[in-house]
Formats: sequence, structure tokens, C-alpha cells
Amino acid sequence: MREYLNDEERRKYEGEPPKDGPNPLGGPEDESGHTATEFDVPEKISVIEQLRICIMSPKQMIGLSQLPVGKFIKYTLFMGLILQIMLYVIPVVVTLIHFGGFQNLFTNKMPEFHVAGGKLHAEEPFTIGLGSYQIVVDTSAPEVNRDSLGSVPLTFAIGSEKVQAIVTENGLQEVLVSQKVSDYFPDGFNREELVSAIPGFYMAIVLAGLFLMIITLGKYLLGALFYMLLAWPLARNTGLYLNKGNIFRFCFYAQTIGMLLVNVNKATGTYIPSVIVSMVGIFITMRLIFKTFAPYARYGTDE
Repeated sequence: MREYLNDEERRKYEGEPPKDGPNPLGGPEDESGHTATEFDVPEKISVIEQLRICIMSPKQMIGLSQLPVGKFIKYTLFMGLILQIMLYVIPVVVTLIHFGGFQNLFTNKMPEFHVAGGKLHAEEPFTIGLGSYQIVVDTSAPEVNRDSLGSVPLTFAIGSEKVQAIVTENGLQEVLVSQKVSDYFPDGFNREELVSAIPGFYMAIVLAGLFLMIITLGKYLLGALFYMLLAWPLARNTGLYLNKGNIFRFCFYAQTIGMLLVNVNKATGTYIPSVIVSMVGIFITMRLIFKTFAPYARYGTDE
């Protein structure tokens, strides 16, 4: 445990304001006795207003980081919903409209298949693409050749003997599930029975969307943790009195512009190489962090 020279040093390192006296960056007190600062935001702020601040008034993200944790959680879920609407919901809805729904897809556009002896047999390979989610069936081998799957984020690959759930991120594939066909489809299962299971497919679409949203948010929350490790030494040497939780939330807010750039690029077909857009997003995030904290750094002293 860290030992402090005095209570003031402890307060500074733990992100607490001085016990007595005004906030170093404070302005006049309001009617409640609260010291106003240039970073203040209303406590009853909406997620839309938080998004506006992240894009248009980045300095106020310090104020956002000091809001109750519940506000941050709502913003995190809001951003996850926006990204999933762009990457998943719109492509899935457009694809289903194009196919005429699962009923038309299964009865008119899918080749005949059946399960016998614990193995799947299909007349020919086929793929059902649903935006960032796809079902690939190829029974020419026990399991689908992963080199042929492309870069779709989530793939259910069904071979003659194996069913796999595969996540693809930046060209890297990870098999989340690998089980026997017989664990999912009993002998005698065919296209007619598939049609009767259509409600389950709609439920699977919803669950897959939630799963992808969790993965996406997890990635950006880990990113915020990484940025926090870089921002903490800089923020600690200011008079802002932010604790590690504040810095973590600030770093997540600071990723907002980068998040939108990267995922709009994905949603529009990755016309710009994803590596380049990711680097631009990282640069913007780092610039926001340093541009926010650097003016208040107390160079040459830690007192």
C-alpha cells in the first residue's frame, strides 16, 4: 500500500479535491455552494447529449467522467446499440427483405438436405449471409474449410460432421464452439423441419446480435483500460483531482469519435483499409487525452 506524506498528498493521488479551499480550476459557487468549473455538465444529462459532448465539446468529457456510474453504463449500452444497428440490425433486415423472409429462403432458395447416421448431407454448398453474421453449409468435408469464410465477424460453419461458431476479428479467427452435427440435428432432420423451426432462427438472430454487442463493448472497455494506463500519470500531475475510475470513464468517452469512424467504415463496406482507420481512431483518442490534460500539468513539481 502506498504511504503518503500528508492528507493533501493522499487526496491528490486518490482523486479527491482539497478538504478546504476552492477547486484549483473552480469558478464562483452556485446557489447550492457547489464550485462551478468549465467542465461541469448537468446531472440529468441524456445519452444523446453525452454523445454530442464527446464529438463537439471534448473538454467537457471531464465533467462526464464525474457523473454517477449509472450514466456511464447507459452511455456504454447506448453506444453498443448504435454500433449494432449499423453493423448488424440494418444488414440483417435488408437481407431478410431481399430473401423474402426465412420462409421463402428455406423453401425456394436453399437446396435439399437431410441428416442420416449423424452426418449432414446437402445437394450443394450454400451460404446465408445476414450482415455481420452468416451460416455456411458445406458437407463435402467433415468440417468447413475456415480459409473460405472471409472476414464476416460471426460465422456458423456446418460441415458433414461438425458445427462451429467462429469469430473473426482483424483477419484472426477464433473457434468459440465446435460440436458434432448430431448434437444439434437428429437423424431425419430436413428442409421441411427447418421451416417449422423458423421462430428459433429469429431468436438466434437476436441472441447473436447481443453476443456481438458484448464482444464489441468488451473490446472498447479494454481499450479504455489501456488508455487509462497512459492517461493516469498525466492526469495525476494536474489539479483536476480525478481518480482512476474517472480516468477510465474519460478514456471510454474519448474513444467515441474513433468508434464511430471505425464502425461506419465497416458498415459501408470497408472502403478504407480497416488498419488505417483504426490507426486514425487511436491517434484521435490519444490527441484528445493529451490535449485535455496537458494544459493543466504542473511541470517541474509534484506538489
